[in-house]
Amino acid sequence: MATKEQDKISLIFKRDIERKENIKKQKDIKELNCASNEKIDYFHEEFTMKCSEIENLLSLSSNISLGNLAEHFNVIFKNLSLLQKYVADSNLFLRSYDIKKCNDILHNLNEKTKELEDNLLPKKRFGFRNKSKLTNKTEENPLPSKDVTDFAVKSSIQLNDHNSIGFSNRSNEVLCLKESDIHKKNIDVSNSSNCTVKILGSPSTLHLNTLKSCTVLCGPVSTSIFASNCENCTLVIACQQFRLHSSKQLKIFLHVTSRAIIEDCSEIYVAPYKLKYAKIEEHFKESGLDISSNNWQSIDDFNWLKANEHSPNWSLMDANDAVEWTA
Repeated sequence: MATKEQDKISLIFKRDIERKENIKKQKDIKELNCASNEKIDYFHEEFTMKCSEIENLLSLSSNISLGNLAEHFNVIFKNLSLLQKYVADSNLFLRSYDIKKCNDILHNLNEKTKELEDNLLPKKRFGFRNKSKLTNKTEENPLPSKDVTDFAVKSSIQLNDHNSIGFSNRSNEVLCLKESDIHKKNIDVSNSSNCTVKILGSPSTLHLNTLKSCTVLCGPVSTSIFASNCENCTLVIACQQFRLHSSKQLKIFLHVTSRAIIEDCSEIYVAPYKLKYAKIEEHFKESGLDISSNNWQSIDDFNWLKANEHSPNWSLMDANDAVEWTA
């Protein structure tokens, strides 16, 4: 009898312990849900506020002077990049629905910004002289031996627009812009293949569009470099803000003082900027860039939102390929 009574008491105690543990578990779940809901509520408040700030900047764009538009859009894209990172960092507690909704909003804001930028700050505003007016000259050892070819060295400078010069529709040439030609100018290089482009000075902006198998060697750009539709190219570039769209198979030797942005890109390999020429330190001072501050590894991929995983679309360059360039 005593044994049965002891078993009964033991069972009562066991059930009581289980009941208390269950109550505690339910309480913990409730507290966890409350904490999670608080995080989600705070996230939505912050996300909505940041989106409103970006929308406000977009609404002001038409009132910004042409000379300040490039920097204005740099600020907007930087804010978009930071907001994207905020969403990615919050993925651990956000619901799938919330993540998708936020990504859709980010995509729409990004498209709206690009469309507005194209309308207010058109990239194709350059004319070019025909070949009968071009001047020819030859330079010695323009590139490391692995890149030396039998290109004719040509300089094609369009000065009809006092602030804009560049090259277009070229192939198998070495194209050079001198310091006196490009100081604080907007440079455009487009629709070219198998060319080497040497921009030895401090331009204001640089636009690279639809280049194939080209090498671009550029001194420090005081504001932004925008590149799109480039394939199998090498870019040796320095700037405040770098944006790359719809490009693949690029080697980029980069000096950038903010975070670079890529979108719709693949097979992008990066290494630190290593360009040498006679006045490069002087040009860094003229550009206002800090030669000692380089965020070449800080790249935001608009197509990759997983905070804890590296984007497969870009990677660090192999040490053997991270060569020094001399112009």
